[in-house]
Amino acid sequence: MLVFFMKGRVKFKVLAKVLYEVLTHRVSVDVAFKRACKGVRLKGTAERELLYELARKFVSDYHKLRCILGDVRTYAKYVRVWLEGISDEGLPPHCRLSYSRWFYDKVISLLGENEGRQLLASMNKRVWWLRINTLRASEEKVVRLLEHEGVKYVIDKDYSFLVRIEETPKPIRLLKPVREYMAIPQDKASVAVIHVLSPEAGDIIVDMAAAPGMKTSLIMMLTENRAKVIAVDISYRRILLMKNLLRKLGVDLSRVHLVVSDSSKIRFPAYPSKVLLDAPCSNSGAVSKDPALKVTLSEGKVKYYALKQAELLNNALQIGSMIVYSVCSIMPEEGELIVSLYKDRIRLERTLTWASEGYAGLPLSSSVMRLFPHKHMTEGFFIAKMLTK
Repeated sequence: MLVFFMKGRVKFKVLAKVLYEVLTHRVSVDVAFKRACKGVRLKGTAERELLYELARKFVSDYHKLRCILGDVRTYAKYVRVWLEGISDEGLPPHCRLSYSRWFYDKVISLLGENEGRQLLASMNKRVWWLRINTLRASEEKVVRLLEHEGVKYVIDKDYSFLVRIEETPKPIRLLKPVREYMAIPQDKASVAVIHVLSPEAGDIIVDMAAAPGMKTSLIMMLTENRAKVIAVDISYRRILLMKNLLRKLGVDLSRVHLVVSDSSKIRFPAYPSKVLLDAPCSNSGAVSKDPALKVTLSEGKVKYYALKQAELLNNALQIGSMIVYSVCSIMPEEGELIVSLYKDRIRLERTLTWASEGYAGLPLSSSVMRLFPHKHMTEGFFIAKMLTK
């Protein structure tokens, strides 16, 4: 009984602390969980993973709990009621799906009630993608290793180096190919951005918001380390972390020039071949990866990032003649409406035949690309390929 009691106390304490960190410091579930587990003794990886998954589900259900309990004085009450089990019977749709009323109404206004609910429901489930890193191992070797570890997967029909994980006996980060950098978690939507960029050997590519380096590493993989990338980020710390990751992934660092600078102001002496602007954003399309976004997203956050994106894109159009602009967002304020600011200066191309168009009724919607969780099993992404006039 004592062991059971202690486990219950640990669970209770960690969940309450996770919610506190998300609500107070507006951090991700991952960061909140790490902070909550400081000083907590857990019995091995298995127990930690179970508690982590519990924390994700608990944070994801926060708005549903608020609908049931209203505002309460302590986080402990939310935890207690949730652990006892909650029912969504009789709750309005936004509560059943556990989203803020603002976010729910926004999605419904964009997609209609039926499809909007499908999108929101799909963002409550995470789809794991692994990108095979052919700079370290062949596709055949990696899939054999995955099979040896008992992983069930599906090879993607669009990208042979991408696999969707259906079942795994251990956390993905602990799989041998991932530990040895032969494979790396990367969403299909993120891969699709580089597909649109279409990097080739000999290209000089500017990556305007490069850290943590996933897209730069994919550029180098697809060109077999024969492109040149100028990777820019405003944070020195993130650039250092990126350099370390690129090295582990087998990227030829002599062909990647890492620059700490503000990409909204940076200039280059000569035009690059291509410009990638995977801009900082609200991450409203990444709810499945981080349920804390359901709690921290706001209209103010979307407006803040939209201003940043407009500045960055304005400069991108002065840097190069071919620009791929992308955001992990389902908000038109960060997608269609940003691109439309520069419609007189650009020509748009749709190159992803399997992608959806932009939102109906918005400027340029038929010329841009959107990826949705409920349609494409990806994060929510906006992609536009622009050629300057």
